[in-house]
Amino acid sequence: MGDFRPRTVWLGHPEKREQRYPKNVINNQKYNFFTFLPGVLFNQFKYFFNLYFLLLSCSQFVEELRLGALYTYWVPLGLVLFITIMREAIEEIRCYLRDKEVNSQVYSRLSTRGTVKVKSSSIQVGDLIIVEKNQRVPADMIFLRTSERNGSCFLRTDQLDGETDWKLRLPVACTQRLPTAADLLQIRSYVYAEEPNIDIHNFIGTFTREDGDPPVNESLSIENTLWASTVVASGTVVGVVIYTGKELRSVMNTSNPRHKVGLFDLEVNCLTKILFGALVVVSLVMVALQHFAGRWYLQIFRFLLLFSHIVPISLRVNLDMGKMVFSWMIKKDSKIPGTVVRASTIPEQLGRISYLLTDKTGSTALHALCSLSKRFTGASKSSSKMGAYVK
Repeated sequence: MGDFRPRTVWLGHPEKREQRYPKNVINNQKYNFFTFLPGVLFNQFKYFFNLYFLLLSCSQFVEELRLGALYTYWVPLGLVLFITIMREAIEEIRCYLRDKEVNSQVYSRLSTRGTVKVKSSSIQVGDLIIVEKNQRVPADMIFLRTSERNGSCFLRTDQLDGETDWKLRLPVACTQRLPTAADLLQIRSYVYAEEPNIDIHNFIGTFTREDGDPPVNESLSIENTLWASTVVASGTVVGVVIYTGKELRSVMNTSNPRHKVGLFDLEVNCLTKILFGALVVVSLVMVALQHFAGRWYLQIFRFLLLFSHIVPISLRVNLDMGKMVFSWMIKKDSKIPGTVVRASTIPEQLGRISYLLTDKTGSTALHALCSLSKRFTGASKSSSKMGAYVK
């Protein structure tokens, strides 16, 4: 794996790599095959609401506390867990398919045997990659050549920095002057690049051609870079890969996938604690009315079980089903085509939006949020507030 230090990258010569670099694989999944079930169960039972029903069901294995058949407690809990696990599984599968699509995109690589096709996941540091117009840049690269007559190209960077205006990029001067792209393999040259970091707006490096007379040295800046997740908007470009996998600027600026919990879920969890406290008080009162006779401590637990339906387990089912329906409605909404629901655990949060501060590049997203907020709340108050910022 990469050790986050400056590196010397020789153009098109993999045998000269000085160290191992991470594979150019994009992975946005929260779990893998082995951690899925433990991870989902942990994320469910770390909150009091679900833990309460788990302890309630487990108490029925104690003969002195049993109030009915086991299935009356375990079937509802199992239904809740089944719905949650299925929802998480569907999201993980969709995430896996999205990652697979990105990792399987085919690019052209310059080699001594000519131009060969290679998947994005197989691209390595030092490879010379050809990126066509409207094609996503598969890795962080230094811009070497372009087919444009003006000797430059433009990038769409909205998936990297959220800005919709195109960015101008310039190739390395001495490689742009070469007659053909294949000549890049005939020269003896390398790129010295800084260590990987999260700064997408700056870059420090040098390009050196040793077989020239005299040798050529050019300083490199952000204008000579092609960061991954950007899209080539003009012409065909050729670049040399300097960062891959977890060392990509886009990956380093992305937080690790995590289990998202909405404010409404936290409020329900808090209310459950309050109701449980009320159950304890009521149970103590009932035992006190019996003057704490006999095995009063056991009676407290039995009263807790008898009054446990004050906290309905059906609420958990309704919440999960509601989230799935909301996510489906968002995805199928004709007024916001192309919307992708990446997390079905927090769609109800859209109904809580009152203010959204953004610059001019966020206008499209802002209109979509206004529409969603109005649909969820059934009122236009919050939408009118947000709409004022669009103007």
